[in-house]
Amino acid sequence: MAKIITAKSAGFCFGVKRAVEKVYGEVEKGGPIYTYGPIIHNEELVADLERKGVHVIMSDEELSGIRSGTIITRSHGISRAKEEKLRATGANCVDATCPFVKR
Repeated sequence: MAKIITAKSAGFCFGVKRAVEKVYGEVEKGGPIYTYGPIIHNEELVADLERKGVHVIMSDEELSGIRSGTIITRSHGISRAKEEKLRATGANCVDATCPFVKR
């Protein structure tokens, strides 16, 4: 039988790990929490966040109903125009974009 060895470095990359930690940190603070799109491309993690009360916003229509709480940008980033729309809601905005994507 083949032996499977998992690398010590297996897991999320730096940017994804940072984004996920930001979301879980906001969950601990409480209040309405949203991510603009899924925080990362991992259905199991996104489902866990949803069970903890995090709502994934998938459209500008959904965004228009938000006036409070916290909106977190996904690790893959968003456009400046979209960022301005998030800030215009009046909600607290947390940028979880990977620093390497922002360059």
